[in-house]
Amino acid sequence: MLTGPESCGKTTLAQDLSGALGAPLVAECSRPYLQEKMAANARFHYREADLLAIAQAQQQAEQAQLVGKPDWVVCDTDLLVIIVWSEVRFGHCHGEIVETFLRVNEANPRHYLLCDYHIPWEPDPLRENPNDRAELFALYEQKLAYFDLHYTVMRGDKAQRQEQALALIDL
Repeated sequence: MLTGPESCGKTTLAQDLSGALGAPLVAECSRPYLQEKMAANARFHYREADLLAIAQAQQQAEQAQLVGKPDWVVCDTDLLVIIVWSEVRFGHCHGEIVETFLRVNEANPRHYLLCDYHIPWEPDPLRENPNDRAELFALYEQKLAYFDLHYTVMRGDKAQRQEQALALIDL
């Protein structure tokens, strides 16, 4: 499970791990959701209801990959990102998202790979926080600790991060 602030290498590492493990990849659902909304209405600004819809789609995508009971499933993101995103943007998170997150983590314990932000920022119309990555990274660490979740910080370049992640599963 990958997590961390914007532009910290989550997607790249998720794709690399999926390939190295031959594991299904659960992509980030927010990007296509928001791109579709913005294509339909150039003045679109997401609301809390959109985050709930994104969270539901993300959870459904993850559950769809788990049906086949693969040895590994690599998730580019999960509900933890949406919880942090919602709290930063709106000051709180919808209770249904938090409840689903807790229920899923209890049913399917996971190890989080918290991606360090010390890589170059890559501009993107959907990204909002180029100057707050240190603060956001700290929020992710706080949330992981608060929910008592297992995690490892991924540091270094692309190859170093993949090596660190694969070493965790002892391939």
